[in-house]
Amino acid sequence: MARSAKQAKPRQSGLSIPSDVATSLLVLVLLFVAMQIIPTSSRRPWDFETYWYATSAASAGLSPYDTEALARLAQRPFGMPFIYAPVTVLLLMPLTMLPIASAALVWFWSKALLLAGLAVLWRRRFLPEANPALIAAVAIFGFNAAAVWDVATGNVAIVEQALLWTGFAAYAADRRRLFAVCVVAAALFKLFPILFLVLLLAPSKRSEPSWRLAGVSLAAFLLLVFGPVLAGVPWARGFLQNLPAERPWGEVNPSALGLIDTLSGSHTQPLFARPYTLLLAWAAYIAVVIAVSVPTLRNLWRRRDPVTWVFATAVLYALLVPRMMVYTYLLVLVPVLALVSPLARRVGGITLVGALLVAQALAKPWLGARYQGTWSAHLAFLMLLGFWLVYLAAGAATARPAPGATAR
Repeated sequence: MARSAKQAKPRQSGLSIPSDVATSLLVLVLLFVAMQIIPTSSRRPWDFETYWYATSAASAGLSPYDTEALARLAQRPFGMPFIYAPVTVLLLMPLTMLPIASAALVWFWSKALLLAGLAVLWRRRFLPEANPALIAAVAIFGFNAAAVWDVATGNVAIVEQALLWTGFAAYAADRRRLFAVCVVAAALFKLFPILFLVLLLAPSKRSEPSWRLAGVSLAAFLLLVFGPVLAGVPWARGFLQNLPAERPWGEVNPSALGLIDTLSGSHTQPLFARPYTLLLAWAAYIAVVIAVSVPTLRNLWRRRDPVTWVFATAVLYALLVPRMMVYTYLLVLVPVLALVSPLARRVGGITLVGALLVAQALAKPWLGARYQGTWSAHLAFLMLLGFWLVYLAAGAATARPAPGATAR
């Protein structure tokens, strides 16, 4: 594990503007290619359309959480509600300055360029020795082509990841205030990323746990998310009443809870409904994952390495949150490459791990695999869990005394 952390630490050597440009261009080219060959269930950017009509409704004095109002604006049935916090309506408002078709095009290209910049950030700050072609391929095809799903649906995931990884880069440089700002901003849409504030409670070689900053940041987040509701803004109340009754499952939500829902066929059953079978199964899984991870987390605590803390926390977040949508797997591309590839250095290292991440997406169109089975639909989650267990096992082996050694 010491070798893994050493190789994962960000460095600036060997990087240049030409390599950054090459990485960006490869991302854009591969994104275009991938959108032609990677099948998704999206026939239109339905998430973006929800954002556009929701903000248009708010501009017209209507509730963005009222699907009937959205249906009247769209002049068609509207089955996908707007579920983000009221403050995000203001953030998305500039999109309504353009007709929806033009706004969708601007949204697409903005996110494509943001993804290219994100790939440059990954390579420059976290994987400086990686080949630009490998980084670009993993950014586009990694984990069931998460990036393709995002741009196809028009989701906000790439924006969220750009904020998070800007924050992670700040955290690695011990700029904790900037990290906190980025996490709060990233969490305004899907809320769960606010859990990354826990990184402020971990020490580094230059910083002690930042309890006060974590508390202030959490308070600011809660005020931004729930402030309009508490202030009595009439349409803001719909935020608390508009949570979907049906949890996403199958290929679009490859996660532990998604797999449990698929196996039980109970994705429409409330998680806290009696006899609490789903809740207990999910809680048991969480308990097991945390229990087997504790020795490694203790070792990371002693080493005070913020970069490896970022990687480990990102993977655990993805393994434990209830709603790990397919496009959110952008979060764990770099952590998997950084944590696992040093363990496979004898058989190809980062090239092998990157090829495994890419192969999952390419197998779908080339082999006709639609990932509609119970287990294949959650292949991204199962792969991530496998990578994490390999990393934990390698750490446990490193921590064991050598044969014949005596305890002191």
